[in-house]
Amino acid sequence: MQFNQLKKFLGVCLLGISFVSLQAQGSGQNTTRSPFSNYGFGEWTQGNFLQANTAMHTHSGYYSYSLYNPATVGSIRYTTLDIAGNYKEGIVKSGDAGQSFTGGGLNYLSLAMPVWKHIQKKVIGYDSAKKAKIFRYIPHGAATSLVLKPMTTVGYQYFIDNASPMPNRTAHTGSGGVNVFQWNTGFRFGNRFQIGYGLGYVFGTLKDNTLFSIIDSLQLGLVEDATSVIVRGVQHQLGFLTSFKIDSTYHKFGGSFEMYSGMTGAENRMARSLEYFAGYTSIRDTILNVSNSARAFDMPTSYGLGYSFQFRRLFSLSLDYRKQIWSSNPFFDTKGKYTDRSDYGVSLVIHPSDEKAASERKMKLPIRFGYMFSNTQQIFSSGGAEHQIQEQRLSFGFGLPLIQRYYDNSVITNMVNINIQYLQRGVPGTSLPSEQYIVVGLGLQLGDIWFAKRKYD
Repeated sequence: MQFNQLKKFLGVCLLGISFVSLQAQGSGQNTTRSPFSNYGFGEWTQGNFLQANTAMHTHSGYYSYSLYNPATVGSIRYTTLDIAGNYKEGIVKSGDAGQSFTGGGLNYLSLAMPVWKHIQKKVIGYDSAKKAKIFRYIPHGAATSLVLKPMTTVGYQYFIDNASPMPNRTAHTGSGGVNVFQWNTGFRFGNRFQIGYGLGYVFGTLKDNTLFSIIDSLQLGLVEDATSVIVRGVQHQLGFLTSFKIDSTYHKFGGSFEMYSGMTGAENRMARSLEYFAGYTSIRDTILNVSNSARAFDMPTSYGLGYSFQFRRLFSLSLDYRKQIWSSNPFFDTKGKYTDRSDYGVSLVIHPSDEKAASERKMKLPIRFGYMFSNTQQIFSSGGAEHQIQEQRLSFGFGLPLIQRYYDNSVITNMVNINIQYLQRGVPGTSLPSEQYIVVGLGLQLGDIWFAKRKYD
């Protein structure tokens, strides 16, 4: 198989896998098994590039950027396709009971490319010896990206037993999630300042299925109550990034603001009585079948700031803060209680540059360490007091560069990115459920050479 044919084949496979994964998630395949996802819009995935780790506002390179700050797109120099997925395994505990989970899904699919470049020629002096002007060249540019990613995911299974008026059980199952398709554009003004704007189409389905039964007496019948909410709307992101150099150190400050408009939800509900006999379930009667028109609701607004320090090409240290403001409950969730969410992140990367230096014989492997602590938006009562659910993420990852040299001697970087994350959620010292997960992420970054036509095979 020729190289161009192999590129086309793998490209179609990547797009197909990502589309199927996202469609599966939106229609019921879950990437979580969390009782806390029973509230609001589900569990927020906190998805970002594996290369960015927990750096939400300042990660920017020639091949990758941050999904939280559209200004970082302005640093893109090469057309790059990036796709990543995850495998997730863990356990949810409540008292002495536990429930294991194995699953996974799509992290993101991104296509980024530079779209404009301009070199400003500025006179900064005069060389009297050579009788010539001295010029300074200031680069400007812009890049754009298309991103498909899940924002939230829903997945829970639990049941409640009651003794009155007769022993009965109510089982709850949830699935689905909210996704976003983003178009981000970043502008670069010289080497010091960047701004960006992102426009996203929000879509997804949140599902809840409730099954009521009389314990040990299934012949008395079952009642199924299935509810789904179809979510649609628009996401807006604004961001900035400023960079400067002092001796051998590089510094970045970045910020972002995110809001939503036109958010609507169409709630559908069907209740049916079922009959169970000889291992088979059949529909006895439809009790309720209602399809409501779309109603408006609010998604939480958020903002954040980040700082990054880099010493030469040896290492970088990033600090981030992000706040999500919950003003009201969506109309389809009257049982949840919420407060503002705060995320704190720190990231250490050894060999942070995502391009090969001309002086390097081989590109050094980037090694990434990250930690994020979150006071989530959810509040639950335990022991007569209210508690805000806490979440911790500890991650380790690295990249495997695949350097390719083009016929004109240009060097382009492809990279395989691997990330291992330990996630813990709950409130220590309470009777509330606790969750522990191991999440393995695998990503593939295909650089500019992937899209160029080879002159020689």
